[in-house]
Amino acid sequence: MSNFYNFLFKGLIIVCLIWATGIELYAAHIIGGEISYRCLGNDRYELTMKIYRDCQGGGAQFDSNGPNATDGTVTVYRGTSSQPYIRTEILQPPNITRILPEDNPCLIVPPNVCVEEGIYVFTLNLPASTESYHIVYQRCCRNNSITNILSPGESGATYSIELTPKAQEICNDSPVFNDFPPIVICNGEPLNFDHSASDNDTATQLVYEFCSPLLGGGLDGAGGGGDPFSFTGVAPNPDAPPPYLPVNFRLPAYSFNRPLGGNREITIDPTTGLITGTPNTTGQFVVG
Repeated sequence: MSNFYNFLFKGLIIVCLIWATGIELYAAHIIGGEISYRCLGNDRYELTMKIYRDCQGGGAQFDSNGPNATDGTVTVYRGTSSQPYIRTEILQPPNITRILPEDNPCLIVPPNVCVEEGIYVFTLNLPASTESYHIVYQRCCRNNSITNILSPGESGATYSIELTPKAQEICNDSPVFNDFPPIVICNGEPLNFDHSASDNDTATQLVYEFCSPLLGGGLDGAGGGGDPFSFTGVAPNPDAPPPYLPVNFRLPAYSFNRPLGGNREITIDPTTGLITGTPNTTGQFVVG
């Protein structure tokens, strides 16, 4: 279980880069996302996908949001096959809400910081299998202003979740994160964010760690998969199969387990999910 978000530190002004392809305009706008599922019984699963976008920089709208928007698609793969089990699941328009910065006396939020959450809910019929199902969504591109990875404005994102054979057998639900990370936090101020998740299966043990966000969809077609489909473009259709390439961190200053850089370590407790530390660099950072 993983999710990928941008953290914005005080003092950053977000600037989005607009890319032109033919007569359509695409902009770096992806901030983060996650997918969870709920077993409904009889091989039916309700999927909830939350996507977060920069709503201030003139970037693309949420997929499937209006007649001129790009169709949002989800692709399902089974086992290690590169052939889609469900090639295209067209998403209905999302439920959109504005995410506001936390009230913090140390914080003066830049006037052009704007984050929206788009929630997509859809149902899939996935017959019981001895192999895992992989539900995948890919989209270009990330905010061009991200500090800790290379070419963020050309790097798309993959959000996926695995439905294992055991989860199918016991009609299990996935864990769900309890809170959305703060969109702006203060440089030089202690960070204490509870990034824990809840699971209705009391026998489940949840373990937390930093990980590398994944590429998928982009102006350079970065992602996973290969023939017989072309998984290039800002909104691949079908979305590419696993495995996926990680984003390229700006080494050695940043890495997946040191995503905020600086000389003060930011850590996540593997048991509680509590993220702690005192950041001492200013910028915008993608964190898995």
